[in-house]
Amino acid sequence: MSGIALTRLSEERKGWRKDHPFGFVAKPGKNPDGSLNLMVWECYIPGRKSTAWENGMYFLRMIFKDDYPSSPPKCKFEPPLFHPNVYPSGTVCLSLLDEEKDWRPAITIKQILLGIQDLLNEP
Repeated sequence: MSGIALTRLSEERKGWRKDHPFGFVAKPGKNPDGSLNLMVWECYIPGRKSTAWENGMYFLRMIFKDDYPSSPPKCKFEPPLFHPNVYPSGTVCLSLLDEEKDWRPAITIKQILLGIQDLLNEP
């Protein structure tokens, strides 16, 4: 595993614990031995008020590669959502998560999750 990726994800975790949007959950997953796995995060995105998604909590898994933050994480709804920007596999299609389009290494986990929440209502 890349030291750069792990350092960045550790910083992201600290930042998230200090300040995150109301109703959102994002935390590293666990390895079979119970230790934290910073390369896979388990997240919940709340549906925005006054939208068809209101009152829902949508589980999303973020999978980071060793070259993060140079490359974006793979974000996947489990179970998959029926939505024009979600592939049948559950993977999110968002320009923010595309290395060839809008991805920048400075983008944070918080920005990604807020972007996905916006995408749900405004495909």
